[in-house]
Amino acid sequence: MSIKKSEIEHLCNLSKLNLDEEEQSIFLSQMQSILEMIKELEGVDTGEIAPMAHPLQMSQRLREDEITEFNERDKYQKNTDFAEDGFYKVPKVID
Repeated sequence: MSIKKSEIEHLCNLSKLNLDEEEQSIFLSQMQSILEMIKELEGVDTGEIAPMAHPLQMSQRLREDEITEFNERDKYQKNTDFAEDGFYKVPKVID
């Protein structure tokens, strides 16, 4: 896959970049080298490589899943007249 100068001009127009001719040619060569690298990477056989969650062979130090707070909804809703069946009643805002 190659990229043309007209496509660079279109990208510059979309991104509102004002590049002169020299900068456009530099950008064009950089984009072409990026596309060549991607084409090279597509040719690599990765069929037998297992997906990784992290590039380093490390395990997460996870804390124990313990209950630290308790549901005290009923206690809090005793302080209001605007609660019913465990929910707070609010005025209707949509007709």
